[in-house]
Amino acid sequence: MYSWNTIRTVFAVLLIIPVLHLALLLSKEVAATLNTSPTAWADEVNAYTRAYQSIELPEKPVVVIGGRRVKLWSGLENLLSPRPVLMLGLGNATVDDLIYYHTELVGHFQPAAVVLFPGNSEFHIRDNKSAEQLVASIARLVDLDQSYGIPRRYYIFSPIKSPLYPGDFAKIDEANRLLADWALNQPQVSLLDANRLLALRNGSPNPDFFRMDGSNLNEQGYLRVSVMLQNLLEQDEAGP
Repeated sequence: MYSWNTIRTVFAVLLIIPVLHLALLLSKEVAATLNTSPTAWADEVNAYTRAYQSIELPEKPVVVIGGRRVKLWSGLENLLSPRPVLMLGLGNATVDDLIYYHTELVGHFQPAAVVLFPGNSEFHIRDNKSAEQLVASIARLVDLDQSYGIPRRYYIFSPIKSPLYPGDFAKIDEANRLLADWALNQPQVSLLDANRLLALRNGSPNPDFFRMDGSNLNEQGYLRVSVMLQNLLEQDEAGP
């Protein structure tokens, strides 16, 4: 027979293991975020590579790339069905990180369409881009993909204003204006500005569509951007 103290100790250890595991995962992501090299996400990229080596790749999928906002985005696969959808988010990756891993995240899957959903990491912690720098990075990503001569559509979400970062609003407005100007000469690119769908009457972001952190979208917020993307895909597929 085990003593009561031994049993209590064992149960305490079992209860704390999930907490320690979560703390370990968070510490790894924080360390990766603070590491400005794109190789910080190598483990996540390798995990995607291993996962898709053992299965038959879908034909002409919709590939969704970005950082945490893509990792937290659930339900899009069902909404866009029967189109195959691959959600390939990398930690708090920036557009420059995605350019570095273009072959693994885009080229390998030969998608019919690429969806880019940038996050706050473009402006905070991992990077400190200006509006002009962000638009330049997005243009480089599209140019890189087009250089392979494979026609496909690009759905670019404009930066989203969040309650946590009101100081970014002017920069985001400028980035959205510059993106719209750039897209005028990019017939294969469609821009999606979800800010109005996620805003209060005064134009500020509505906290009801964001998680408690004030940065990432909640289920209601994701539903709005998902339907926005679905409608645009259907319009493009229907043709003029």
